[in-house]
Amino acid sequence: MKTEYIKINKPEAKDVALPVVMTIAGSDNSGGAGVEADLKTFSAFGVYGTTCIAALTAQNTKGVVSFEKTSQKLIAQILKANLEDFYGYENAPLKVVKTGMLTKEAIEEISKANIKVKFVIDPVMVSTSGSKLFDLDGIKYCVDHLMKDSYLITPNLPEAKALYGLFNNPVEITTMEEFKKFVVELSGYLKCKNLLVKGGHIPFDKEGNVSQNGSHVMDILYETESQSLTIFNSVYISSENTHGTGCTLASAIAANVAKDRNLTDAIAIAIDFIHSGMLQMTKLGHGNGPLNHNVIPRTQITRFIAEDGNDVLKFDENSDFVDYLTSHPKVKQTWQRYTEHPFVKKLAENTLPFESFFYYLKQDYHYLIIYARMHGLLASKAPTYQQTHAAATIIGEVITEIEHHKKRLKAYNVDYERDIQDLKPGKACVEYCDYLLAAGETEDYLGIKVALAPCLHGYAEAGAYGKKLREENPVEIPDVYKDWLNVYASDWYSKADKEGRLALNALVADGITKSRAEELVDIFNTVSQLEINFWNEVLDI
Repeated sequence: MKTEYIKINKPEAKDVALPVVMTIAGSDNSGGAGVEADLKTFSAFGVYGTTCIAALTAQNTKGVVSFEKTSQKLIAQILKANLEDFYGYENAPLKVVKTGMLTKEAIEEISKANIKVKFVIDPVMVSTSGSKLFDLDGIKYCVDHLMKDSYLITPNLPEAKALYGLFNNPVEITTMEEFKKFVVELSGYLKCKNLLVKGGHIPFDKEGNVSQNGSHVMDILYETESQSLTIFNSVYISSENTHGTGCTLASAIAANVAKDRNLTDAIAIAIDFIHSGMLQMTKLGHGNGPLNHNVIPRTQITRFIAEDGNDVLKFDENSDFVDYLTSHPKVKQTWQRYTEHPFVKKLAENTLPFESFFYYLKQDYHYLIIYARMHGLLASKAPTYQQTHAAATIIGEVITEIEHHKKRLKAYNVDYERDIQDLKPGKACVEYCDYLLAAGETEDYLGIKVALAPCLHGYAEAGAYGKKLREENPVEIPDVYKDWLNVYASDWYSKADKEGRLALNALVADGITKSRAEELVDIFNTVSQLEINFWNEVLDI
C-alpha cells in the first residue's frame, strides 16, 4: 500500500477583531432567506454572526410548506448563552441585533433580555413566495414591545401598509409626495429612531408617479432625530432572483452599522449588494430563486453613487493633488509627524543605535518586496498601456533596490536565503503590507496610486528634513547613515518625487467627486500613519 504525506504549513497568526451581529429570525432550509441568508451576508461584509432561531421552516424557492416555533424556554437559553459570551462587559463585541421572522415567544424573551445595542428590525410578515409568516396579533405585539426606540425598521411597502393599518385607515400611494408623507407618518406611529420603507413593489416613472411600467425604485429613509428624508433612487431590476432579498438587505445594513458606517452609507452599500446579488446569479430552484451572497460587496459608495457636477474637485499644474492630500485637516499633523520623524533626526544626528538601523534595513527589505508586488497589482488595473509600462518600470527599480538591500545585509553577515527567519517582518511591517495588499485587491488604479504615494513623497520630504538637520548640525555620521540620507535628498529622488506628483495629478485632471476625494484622503492618512508605526517600531526595539 502506497502512503503519501502532505505537509501543511502553519499559517501566520494574526489578531483580527470582528464585530458581532446576532440575528434572531427563522431558519430557511433552502438557504436563501432567514438566518442562513443573514450569516452569509455577515461573512460577506466581514462581521461575525451569532444566531437565535425563532422558528424552523420547511420551504424552498416555491414557498413555505410549514414552520414550527422554537419553544420559549429554548429561546431564553439561546439568548442567555449568546449574551454571556459576547455582551455586557467592557469592549464586548456584540454591536447590533438584527431580527427577521419572529414569534410572540421570541419577542417576549428579547424584551426580557434588555439588550442595549442597536436593533435593525426587518418585520417579516409574508415571504417572497406569498406565504404568511406573522399574524395581526403578532404584528401588534412586535410594535408594542420591540419596535419603539429601535435603531432601524426596514419594511417593504406591503409590510409598511400593514403596520400603518394598525393606527390609521389604509392609504393609496400614487406619487412621490404621497410616499414621503406616508413614511414620515408611519415613523411617528412606530416611534422608532429610523425607518426605511423599501419601494420595490411600486416602481416610479421619471415624473415621480407610480407606474406599472416605471423604471425607478425609490427606497425612503426617515431619520427622526434630524427629521430628514433620504431617497435612494435605483433602476428597477426585473429578476426572479428575489428570494431572501429583504433578509439580506437588513443583515447587510446591520453588518455595516456594526462596522461603524453611518446609516445612509450602510443602506446604500446594502442596496448595491442586493442588486449585484440579483444580477450575478444563474437562477436556482423552480420558484423565486435566491440571490448570490458570494458577490464581493462594494463598500466605497463613490463606486456606485452618481454625484452632480457641483461636487467635483479639479486639479491642474497650479493645484497639486499631493499638496491637497498632505495639507488636508485630517492629514496635516500625521504628515508632519511622519516626514519629521525622530528616526530621521536620530540618523542625521548620529544618535540612532546601529542595531535599530539594522532592524530597519531588514524590515524595509520585506516591505520593498510587497511594494514591488503592489506595482504589479497597479499594472493589472492600469487604464492605458503606458501606465502599465510605467508600473512595470518601477517594479524593475524596486527589484534593483532589493538587491542593494541584500548586499547591505551581506556586509553584516546576513544572507536572506540562509537567514530567512532572522528577516521575519515585525508587527508594524505586517500591518502596513497587509493594508497595501488589501487596497491592491479592492481599490481602483487611482486608489492604489494614492496608497503608494506616502512612501514615495514622504521619503522625499524626510530626506529634505534630514539634509536640513545635517546642515544645521554637521556632525560626523557613519557612511551607512550618510548614504541613506543622501539618497532621499538627492536630485534623482527629487525627480522621482516630481514625476510621481505629475502622474497623480494627471489622474485627477478631469476632476473627482468630493466624496471620492475624502476616501482618498482617508487612504493617504492611514498609510502615512502606518509609515509612522513602521519607524516607531524601529526605535522601540
